[in-house]
Amino acid sequence: MKKIFLASIALLSVMIFASCSEDNTPAQKAEGKYMVKRETNMVNLPPQMPFTPLSEQVTLVVKATSDNHGSITIPSTTYLMMGNEMTIPAFTIPNVPMLDDMENGTFIPTHQFVIDGEKYIEGTINGEIEEDGDVDIDLTYKYGSMPFAIKQEFESLD
Repeated sequence: MKKIFLASIALLSVMIFASCSEDNTPAQKAEGKYMVKRETNMVNLPPQMPFTPLSEQVTLVVKATSDNHGSITIPSTTYLMMGNEMTIPAFTIPNVPMLDDMENGTFIPTHQFVIDGEKYIEGTINGEIEEDGDVDIDLTYKYGSMPFAIKQEFESLD
């Protein structure tokens, strides 16, 4: 009887510690919806195409897809370019690497991505998401056949 009791305690301990460690993977720590300020600007835009940078509040969605990878959904962007309203629909960046930042947060190393869907999107993303929900992510990408890149910075609201 004593051996069964001790074996049960050992098994329960393994199950508890295993489930605790699984809940603390870098991707799981980063998972959530974050209200952030997004700053949008254009990179390498010719002077004859003036652009006024945008600043807006958006929701950034991060989902864990494995212990060290996640997907990040970028909200749609609408801007004016030479008097025309342009919209880039929301898109999801898959397989974003997520590492432990050694301070209970998640570090996103510079990651190049390509999304070959309805519109071709290629770019880079990097940043971090702290345990307290503080977000600092930089994203640069080209959408479709655009001759210039879009740079977006996502930061927690003050």
